[in-house]
Amino acid sequence: MGQGNRSGIVTLTGLKVVTRRGKTYRYFQRKGQPLIKLPDLPVDHPDFLRTYADAKKAAPEKAPVTAGSFEALVRAALSSDHFKQSKDATRAMFRRHCDALVTEFGALSARGLRSRHIRANLPQSTSQGHRLRTWRFLCNFGVTANLLERNEALDVAMPKAKAKGGHPPWTSEEVEAFRKRWPMGSSTRAAFEILRFSGARISDAVCLGPGMVRDGVLSYRQVKTGGPAHIPWTCPLPDFAQHLSEDRALMHEALKALTGQMTFLDAKGKARSEKALGTMIREAAIDAGFKKSAHGLRKSLATELAEGGATAHQISSWTGHETLKEVDHYTKSADRRRAVIGTEQDRNIVNRSGQRWKT
Repeated sequence: MGQGNRSGIVTLTGLKVVTRRGKTYRYFQRKGQPLIKLPDLPVDHPDFLRTYADAKKAAPEKAPVTAGSFEALVRAALSSDHFKQSKDATRAMFRRHCDALVTEFGALSARGLRSRHIRANLPQSTSQGHRLRTWRFLCNFGVTANLLERNEALDVAMPKAKAKGGHPPWTSEEVEAFRKRWPMGSSTRAAFEILRFSGARISDAVCLGPGMVRDGVLSYRQVKTGGPAHIPWTCPLPDFAQHLSEDRALMHEALKALTGQMTFLDAKGKARSEKALGTMIREAAIDAGFKKSAHGLRKSLATELAEGGATAHQISSWTGHETLKEVDHYTKSADRRRAVIGTEQDRNIVNRSGQRWKT
């Protein structure tokens, strides 16, 4: 991968860019070697370039892997059938955390691993749940392959989710500001409208195309879960989504500029990458005057469907959430609002009438 600085003079090869929770991290990447974290500075900053150059000059360690070491366990696990048969996202997650674990524990004896070591390691990751899943994968393989005496990860409880909202949903004011900044005819506007109405994850949005539409419904299998999702593309909208008819019309208008492609969001004849789409929306939102993510549009849709009176089952059928529990908080929140102000349809009826019953 290459990236030029602002003057276009320097090409940085081996640069890996990772975005987590809206923040961008840069690493130097060399095949078969642990990632080297680079400073949180512009790529043309002298300190960034100096650290990058030092990382690039560093000779890769080619010492043989010691039999029975933790690194030997990791390498064997990453070559296992279990790993190869996992989903792409799961494999990427395992590799990312395994790189970090090998850096810390690689030379140690695998049989010396204890649950207290795993428990102490979890806080070092920004995603403790994923880190523990990786430990469980490694330990399960180790026991099966007779590289470990027992699965020490089973003694470690899954960390509780942090009490925070994650990617916040977009407000109606932000939606309007984005549309005002990005006019019809641009790929940015088309990407926004698809995400806005479909509620799809960006990993799925880049794959959506006209060939998925049957009888007015766009149906697809999700990349992350493998579960189905069904979007009322041109068929009559259900009652709980009548207030989204204008959003659907805007989406179809925006897509007119992108017709004749295998996927709606093709980029120069190729499917747009998940990373590129997420970056496009995030940076376009900043240009429109606020900070929000593509995933926030998914939350916005689920919220609006709930406020329209949709049940958890109806929301999950549209958005593809894997369990009803995942969308239950949307419906509970909407129920509380509805008890005070009524459904979206009720408010629209009042607005269209222009007056209330006279006393």
